[in-house]
Amino acid sequence: MINNIHSVYLKGEKAFEKGNFSSAKKHLLSVIDCDENYYAAYLLLFEIADKENLSSKKVFYDALKRLNPSLSIKAPLTKKTIHKKSSNQKKKTAIMTVPYIKLLIQQGKTVQAKKSLNAIINTSKNKMQINQAKEILINLQKKDKK
Repeated sequence: MINNIHSVYLKGEKAFEKGNFSSAKKHLLSVIDCDENYYAAYLLLFEIADKENLSSKKVFYDALKRLNPSLSIKAPLTKKTIHKKSSNQKKKTAIMTVPYIKLLIQQGKTVQAKKSLNAIINTSKNKMQINQAKEILINLQKKDKK
């Protein structure tokens, strides 16, 4: 059992930010072993699985959907539905969800949150998500002015 689950999560997050995915996975998996509802850990594990094209991506996606039924990331493709990308398609590099951005703000990562909010506003097709992002961004800008 982990004494301070949040500090273990933060170690995993730091390893993830440094690109040390194996260390990040180890920390994050120990977090969800102790708390199967630790949403942020599942998000990072999903991102790692996505970047490394791991089959565990579906497991983490299912856990995220269980914890947040309104999740706005696409379900991972199965081997049967994988299509080759044409050379002119851009690769999506980040998962941007409003709950994840709120977590970034709570952790004091407002610069990263603002970038993600702007990305949602500029790229999302979901009007509700765009409106939420605009509202959060306006509130952050008001806090910066104070």
